[in-house]
Amino acid sequence: MNRNRWLSLLSPLVLLGLWELAVQIGWINRIFLPPPSEVFHTLSELIATGQIFRDTGISLLRVGLGFLLGGIPAIVVGLFMGVSPVVRALVQPLAAAIYPIPKIALLPLIIVTLGLGETSKIATIAVSVFFLVVLNVAASVLQVDPRYFEVARSFGARRRDLFWTVALPGSLPGIMNSIKLGMGFALTLIVGVEFVGADSGIGWLIWQAYELYAIDRMIAGLVVVALVGWLITVGLDELEYVLVPWQASSVRIKERRVREHVRIWWTTIRPWSYTAAMIPVLLGASIAAYDGAINWWLLLLTMIGSVAIQLGTNLINEYYDDRKGIDKVQVFGIGGAIQRGELAAWQVLLAGLLAFAVGSGIGLYLVSVTGPFIFWLGVFSVATGFFYTAGPFALAYVGLGELAVFIFMGPVIVIGSYYVQAETITLPVVLASLPVGFLVAAILHANNLRDLDIDRQFGKRTLATLLGRSGANIEYYVLVGGTYVSLIVTVALGVMPWLTLITLVTLPAAVRLMRIVAVETEPHALQPVLRQTAKLHMRFGSLLIFGWVAAWLMGSFGYI
Repeated sequence: MNRNRWLSLLSPLVLLGLWELAVQIGWINRIFLPPPSEVFHTLSELIATGQIFRDTGISLLRVGLGFLLGGIPAIVVGLFMGVSPVVRALVQPLAAAIYPIPKIALLPLIIVTLGLGETSKIATIAVSVFFLVVLNVAASVLQVDPRYFEVARSFGARRRDLFWTVALPGSLPGIMNSIKLGMGFALTLIVGVEFVGADSGIGWLIWQAYELYAIDRMIAGLVVVALVGWLITVGLDELEYVLVPWQASSVRIKERRVREHVRIWWTTIRPWSYTAAMIPVLLGASIAAYDGAINWWLLLLTMIGSVAIQLGTNLINEYYDDRKGIDKVQVFGIGGAIQRGELAAWQVLLAGLLAFAVGSGIGLYLVSVTGPFIFWLGVFSVATGFFYTAGPFALAYVGLGELAVFIFMGPVIVIGSYYVQAETITLPVVLASLPVGFLVAAILHANNLRDLDIDRQFGKRTLATLLGRSGANIEYYVLVGGTYVSLIVTVALGVMPWLTLITLVTLPAAVRLMRIVAVETEPHALQPVLRQTAKLHMRFGSLLIFGWVAAWLMGSFGYI
């Protein structure tokens, strides 16, 4: 079952990836079928201008009014058809005859009768929904077990009581399904209705895109229709849980299991650690903005790609730590989901490879925009992330973990982010990346300081185990202290603007952490150092970015 769930999640992502790849390498002509990246870029533009919200809102208003006028009466009539043979004999032949008629074929007749205004669009929805819902509701009532009616009659229930106590509650699940079908049909129909005589709405947007041969806008409109349909279904499911609680209990049990599964994955993928990937991306982009080059779309893609590679690294680490047995002796930390039986090893490995695939796919798009330099950065980044714990000479197991993290989550990401924006590399960018490189390496070293005794017992070689306790403490001082020394030196050399000195407000926190490291040796006492070093990285990095952005804005307005 879990494997099937993974496949259902993986299949659309694989399809999007293959679609993107096929367009990028020329198998599909982007004129006729643009890649997903272009479609989502167009969608982001429609969101930024607010057009997609206006047109979607207008379409939903038409659907809502049409459903109220057609769906509510249909529910009432359907209930009476179910409990009254007379009403059923009067209404069912007419409903059964009209229901098969394609409802879009009724549009010309309705337009002739009511004109091209809003009334005809709403009326088309109302008529179409009515016959769909009335037949389904009537069938739902007829499926209620007749014994329920007999029991009610035996206790003296009158016809009115039968309606409220048996027919309505017993058919509520069917009524909710009818509403879902009706809303889905109405949303489908409104798109076609808005093709004719409309000057707004999501269908109109799609039709205008067709007339301009803007295929990316057409597909973006279809994506919005699909998303709206899904949200409506989710909302109606929640309403069903309230109205039909006796049927929803089993579903709620399944939901609790899903929430527990989500919690396990949330802990495993460690989303709170992604600031380590986001800070250097934002820093590189802010330096590029200071130098006069910024593209928000490319920044967003770079951010997602960087986080995806870190996610892949986290998951591959989880997989290989389990294979090498480190999680069997781990006391502190957040690993060990496989060892505890919460996740299967193949699930973690597959998720890690999928994350690397997403990061690589985004990287290939950035290569097509900026050139081969990003390709090589991406190749080395993915390889470093994978072989951090994989293979016989895993970097984390031969004392190269801090060096790898310093290089690839400091200078490499900052330089890559800057290059995506400016398509060049400068020495000042390399120097400006050093403070975040020192600090992100300090996070890893804090982890290794805490696990020094366990790693030594297990035979895992880190710089902490190689240097010993006193040497490892000195390394922590060098990494944290190097953060502030490199900052002050680069500002003094004019590499970074003086506004970045705002990061010095974090220096007292750094000193406090170094003091803890100097006096503590027990893992439980060093555990807070790891968390606080990660917070220090986030605060320092955020203030550093703020300094660059402030300098950029002040320069733009002529203040510096």
